[in-house]
Amino acid sequence: MARFEEGRSISCPPLFEGEAYSQWSNVMKYFIQAQDFEVWDIIEEGYLEAPKEKKKLRSENDMKAKLNSRAMHILLCGLNEEVSKKVSTCKRHKEMWGKLETIWQRREERCCYIMC
Repeated sequence: MARFEEGRSISCPPLFEGEAYSQWSNVMKYFIQAQDFEVWDIIEEGYLEAPKEKKKLRSENDMKAKLNSRAMHILLCGLNEEVSKKVSTCKRHKEMWGKLETIWQRREERCCYIMC
C-alpha cells in the first residue's frame, strides 16, 4: 500500500522562516495569484495613479486599498515572527515585498558566493 506525505495547504500561504528566499518567493507569488490576480498586480505595480474623474477616484482607490490590505495580510500570514518584524512598518505590499527581496535575496547571494 502506498503512503502519501502531507502536501502544502491551498488555503494557507507558504511560511518563510528566513531561508531559501528564492524558492519561497516563487511559491508565494503563485499562492497570491491563485487567491486573486489583482492582488498580485497591486504587489508588482502598486497603486499610485489616480483616475481623472472624482467619483471614480473614490471607488477605484477604495478597491485598490482593499487589494493592498489583502495582499499585506496574505504576505504577513506567510512570514514567521522574526521576519515579520523586519517588514511590519511597511504601509504598502509592494514596499513590503521589495524589502523582503532586498534583505533576503542579498543574504542568499552572499551565502552562495561564500560556498562557491
